[in-house]
Amino acid sequence: MTGPLARVLTSACLALATAGVAVLAVAGTTAVVAAPARAAGPRPHFQMPVGCGETWRMATYYGHDDYDIDLTFTGGASNGRPVLASYGGTVTFAGWGSSGGWYVVIEHGGGWRTLYLHMIETPMVAAGQWVSTGQQLGRVGSTGNSTGPHLHYEQVRDGVKTESYFDGVPSGITSDGSPSTGPLYIAGPTSPARNMTSRNCGQPANRQVYESGSHSGWQMLPVNSITGSATASMVVDGNKLLYTVNDGRVYEASSDTGWRNLWTGISGVSNSALAVISVDGVKYVYTVIGGWVHEASSANGWRNLNTGISGVSSNALAAINLNGVKIIYTVVGGTVHEAASNNGWRNLNSGISGVSANALAALTVDGVKYVYTVIGGWVHEASSANGWRNLNTGISGVSTDALAAIAFNGVKIVYTVVGGMVHEAASNAGWRNLNYGVRGTAVSATSISGVKVLYTA
Repeated sequence: MTGPLARVLTSACLALATAGVAVLAVAGTTAVVAAPARAAGPRPHFQMPVGCGETWRMATYYGHDDYDIDLTFTGGASNGRPVLASYGGTVTFAGWGSSGGWYVVIEHGGGWRTLYLHMIETPMVAAGQWVSTGQQLGRVGSTGNSTGPHLHYEQVRDGVKTESYFDGVPSGITSDGSPSTGPLYIAGPTSPARNMTSRNCGQPANRQVYESGSHSGWQMLPVNSITGSATASMVVDGNKLLYTVNDGRVYEASSDTGWRNLWTGISGVSNSALAVISVDGVKYVYTVIGGWVHEASSANGWRNLNTGISGVSSNALAAINLNGVKIIYTVVGGTVHEAASNNGWRNLNSGISGVSANALAALTVDGVKYVYTVIGGWVHEASSANGWRNLNTGISGVSTDALAAIAFNGVKIVYTVVGGMVHEAASNAGWRNLNYGVRGTAVSATSISGVKVLYTA
């Protein structure tokens, strides 16, 4: 290529190279491709931005821009159909742009971002708002630079567009076939259209589990190849124990066996609710199956027995050991309930109401029981010593889907997720919510030998 266009592209390539983007010569033209991103965290387990079970056509066209996807519904008209969040995160833009029309941008943490363009009307979410996977952002339209109803979708890694993956599967939409559109150029013909069925069904996806400790500056280390959609952890006999749920099965891994991940035999459980405690050296695992809480223990070969606690949220569960009594906390119709092993697991209404059905944590200090909940992005604390009055801690802007708490040297510590990053707040520091750089959308916590330990996924 010669002439003014070549000079423009050459200048653009130099600018991109300066910004950390690799510039290559491909088939006699100047090709610009993204250099491997260094700051981005692991790819979130993105889902399609459309309803569960719906099949949509993914396509691009010559001159569209590489990696950009246009989605149209194969089952009828696209106009007005719900647009859903591909993954949890913080909305950083929700409004109007002359090219994108009504559109939304979500930051997922770790350098990852998704964009949703050409909505029919003002988005249903606002900048600064946390959204969960599958939450509706708006409706498909044809606003801005659009020739017909469709959803324009992008996944961005460290500021550079990349191929979109859905449920761990590459979309196959890479090249628009044109060397003239930018800022990237992916060599090859225009990617062929293909259909894909959405699995954005409200269930969290399995993700790599990481361990971070306060003694190592919260450095995130993968726990072997363990993946899960929910985690729980505790320390027994000086060993760290990690429990995960993977496709309805509960697995146990221990630090003293090199984190070999063994299936307990517990299956068919909710992918979102998991709690563990130990009593007199016996390990207990609590799960939810069809709204019923089940208990399994290491003393009974992990037989998963129905406690009789019913009607509970499948996404929130907490448990504590208080003087040898096992106590379970659940959410029933937005209200926290408490059941204890010494009263036949009668599930009693604590009066704590209006809470998220997806986040719950509990701990005990000096014989007092504490329960932590999320209401409208604010963490609340209630205790048995104050009649379960639910008081706002001042911790705000948190995900309604993740919460963990531990007692550490007599201090109450709460872990939340804000914009894909785990934050820590302590009762002896006025609940200041501090970001230590740990990423994740699910979190559990424990402590050992004076070290605070997090497991995130």
